[in-house]
Amino acid sequence: MVKDQINIDLAGPEDRPVANILVVDDRRSNLVALEAILAPLGENVVLATSGREALRFVLQMDFAVILMDVQMPELDGLETVAMIRERPASRHIPIIFITALNTDEERICQGYSVGAVDYITKPFNPTMLASKVSVFVELFKKEKLLNEQAAKIHETELTTLRMKQRQREQQLEQDRIREVNRLLEVRVQERTAELEAFCYSVSHDLRTPLRSIDGYSATMEEDMAGRLSDESENYLRRIRSAAKKMDELISALLSLSRITRVELRPSPIDVAELARGIVGELKGIDGREIEVEIQNHMIANGDPALIRSLLLNLIGNAWKFTSESTSPRIEIGTYLDDNDQVVYFVKDNGIGFNPTYKHKLFQPFERLHTLERYPGCGIGLATVLRIVRKHGGDVWAEGEEGKGAEFYFTL
Repeated sequence: MVKDQINIDLAGPEDRPVANILVVDDRRSNLVALEAILAPLGENVVLATSGREALRFVLQMDFAVILMDVQMPELDGLETVAMIRERPASRHIPIIFITALNTDEERICQGYSVGAVDYITKPFNPTMLASKVSVFVELFKKEKLLNEQAAKIHETELTTLRMKQRQREQQLEQDRIREVNRLLEVRVQERTAELEAFCYSVSHDLRTPLRSIDGYSATMEEDMAGRLSDESENYLRRIRSAAKKMDELISALLSLSRITRVELRPSPIDVAELARGIVGELKGIDGREIEVEIQNHMIANGDPALIRSLLLNLIGNAWKFTSESTSPRIEIGTYLDDNDQVVYFVKDNGIGFNPTYKHKLFQPFERLHTLERYPGCGIGLATVLRIVRKHGGDVWAEGEEGKGAEFYFTL
């Protein structure tokens, strides 16, 4: 019954390892006989002709069971077993003594005392010996298999623990990064608000002395009419022109500051309808005939006043920079990018720009063309950038000198 329980397989035949069996006897004929008895078990039988040779094998290999002759020269079986038992790695190897001598009870007890699990005297039944060895071999294999499975389970548990630890560390790092970003965003918002307030205050306060300069200059021009030299009159005109230009710049700064401070009031907008209205206004100002293609039904969600200002700046630029084109053309439309996001565009075939400097396009007061040739305060595209960013989008431009410009934005 016990043997039947021991022989229950924990793995298929192809998964079962081959066990090592050590047979120790100083007589070659005995070794050959024992090897023949154990051959049907299909295990690896290792033969040693002395106790010292047996000890060398034990240091090199793991054994399921050891068959040990008691009476051997130099180092007998009892001494060999005692030395095997001193080594922790081999302390639990089952050892069966086989002998034809010293079968008295005292000698047998001595064998058990050094660590033997059985004591077989000659002559013996070969089938019985093979059965006993097979029991220890099966126990060895099952223990080894269980140890391997336990090691795998342990490694799996360690891997799971490491993964959970990494996940916790990653979560902590992400939380830390989010907190740092939140604090940075708060600081940026605070600094931006401070800068905007400062800009608004300075721009507003500058207007008072500027108006005084312009007012006194106008009064002097009227009162001294006909009494000033041509050079003095030219100076007065320059003062008034500079004051007017500075007033325009201050107005632009105030407008730019106001965009950041204004509260968004989003609603559905027909971008196409807004664009047509702006084109109509521009035609009414200079009467130019420009081919304008506007895509129908471009519906967006945004602040109507800000989106109108955005389109006015982009279409106004396209209108201005096509003034020297023989067949001016402007196209306004949308397309879907790779992420299915709507991208709006305003394209023209005007003067274009040097792509090397396109990073300067959206900076306040940066100009890529001369003021005399194309007048303006240099704040339009900076306004576009702020409006787009306020709507959570992005804006960029492509162009080439003499081949027009293309402005793209998302909301």
